[in-house]
Amino acid sequence: MLQFLRFDESRITETELSIIAGKVAVKFFIKKTLVFFVFLYSTFFLPVALPFVKTPFIPMYFIGGMATVFYFFRLVNYYAKYAKYRGGKILVTPEAVELTDREKTIRIPKESITYLEANVLGNFLIREKYAVHSFPLILLPENDRETLRDLFQDMAPKRTALYRKVWEFVDAIAVALVLAVHIIQFIVQAYYIPTGSMMDTLLIGDHLFVEKITYGPIIPKMVFMEGPIHLDFLAIRDLQRGDIVIFRPPHEQDKDYIKRCIAVPGDRFEIKNNAVYINGVRQVEPYTKGPTRYTFGTNRSRNIEGIVPPGKIIVMGDNRENSQDSRFFGYLDIGRIKGRAFVLYWNWDQLRKLDFSRFGLIR
Repeated sequence: MLQFLRFDESRITETELSIIAGKVAVKFFIKKTLVFFVFLYSTFFLPVALPFVKTPFIPMYFIGGMATVFYFFRLVNYYAKYAKYRGGKILVTPEAVELTDREKTIRIPKESITYLEANVLGNFLIREKYAVHSFPLILLPENDRETLRDLFQDMAPKRTALYRKVWEFVDAIAVALVLAVHIIQFIVQAYYIPTGSMMDTLLIGDHLFVEKITYGPIIPKMVFMEGPIHLDFLAIRDLQRGDIVIFRPPHEQDKDYIKRCIAVPGDRFEIKNNAVYINGVRQVEPYTKGPTRYTFGTNRSRNIEGIVPPGKIIVMGDNRENSQDSRFFGYLDIGRIKGRAFVLYWNWDQLRKLDFSRFGLIR
């Protein structure tokens, strides 16, 4: 955080502060290096995982890239300063400031100090009329950093307070954004139902939560990746017939569909007598609306009769007479599934009627 200070001998008591060392230094550099990799990872992750960013490549990669480059320079500065000041210290007296590094001690008398500055790279600058001396403020123990600042008079306390608030606000927003996007991508996400393809299980205007833990997390396609990676070894269980799933259909890459899983890999699927047959057994589907046919309305039929191939499933809407599903786009790759619908929490039309009967777990 940027801060400008004035040397005022009347408020200074002799104070000596030493650079971190040993295990404290090791922990410091491990933490800062990990934070850099988090910046780097988030630069590639956030643009592809943010659900409300449609054209992220220029603005999101630019913002993330600038933040990562800035933090990289800070990290390089930490290592360079530690190499120079390891075992060093700063001594402040009413007469002067002394900086001790691995090779020498520099004494700057109070008369030659024009002002002091804590800059955004984590350095403490002592400025003379024709020279400037840099000391690694960030490499002091955390409490000692404030102690050093408090020895001097703040030249603009209101501005410093404003900078501190802005810094804390931006830091909180950034952390919250990264956490929220990871929760949405890997744990749970809210969805809204805009069509009637799942009536009467799900109605237009329903709001629901989709959990992404059961089938294992999916790492989205980032730069240098050929495609998304499904970590199915972290799944709680396999996909089952009857699960209501959210997915990206093969014919629409930027739109989410919600349907019910009807057949899993290895099942022998067919439709006859207006019903679904799995492995020769007619399925009891009390949740369906209307008869089940291969063709309906203007939808064209895909050949999905027979054994479901490995890595594929068949999905259909509960409203069998008004649903674009596997009868329209064919088999669905399991890798396209984003999660399982599990809680219905809101429908404004029903709330106005004080009807809470449908809220809760989705089956």
